[in-house]
Amino acid sequence: MSFSEERHGLITGSKCGVMFPLKGDGMVGISTYAKQLAIAMYFRFSDDTGSWQTEHGKMGEYHAFNHYETYVTGHIERGEWLRKGDCGGTTDAKVPGVNGVDFKCPVTLEGWINYLTKGVSRDEECQAKMYCYLTGLPYWEIAAYLVETQRMSDNGLVYPVPEEKRMIRIKIEKDSEWEEELLEQTEIVVRLRDEYLAKFKQQFG
Repeated sequence: MSFSEERHGLITGSKCGVMFPLKGDGMVGISTYAKQLAIAMYFRFSDDTGSWQTEHGKMGEYHAFNHYETYVTGHIERGEWLRKGDCGGTTDAKVPGVNGVDFKCPVTLEGWINYLTKGVSRDEECQAKMYCYLTGLPYWEIAAYLVETQRMSDNGLVYPVPEEKRMIRIKIEKDSEWEEELLEQTEIVVRLRDEYLAKFKQQFG
């Protein structure tokens, strides 16, 4: 797929969870991530690993934004690309001076309910904290929105949940200790990334 020069090689909110393992030192995952960043930097190319679930999420963001604007606050604004040092990311939305919002659109009713019963995943928590770091906002919301899949719509199926109840919102607060660890882990990732880059340059010129 096409590649953005502005973003190549940066640690992003959607991927930074690998730097905060629940068990062990996480060096296998960190090294793999560093290699992926180096590949993107050197070849100016990113593999297309999208799926129908990914496409569903992208489609759902539009409806989720409208829902938030209608039922939560009309002051919401579209997100933007942000960068701070070797970290960056594209946010979904924000309420200026108040909070940010990241929309999630599960592909099943159970997957949506899990946000209520289980909360957010480690990766989603890290993504929210990364956006707090990039923006300086005091908290971020993971807003899980229930919207029918294309297959459901094609077959006339509708979730038995009224529109005004279709968003589960979870608040993730800015975390200064997490941000300190982010900076420490970033040094490791960047060092490994540059080591991979050096190998690529030696091999391919």
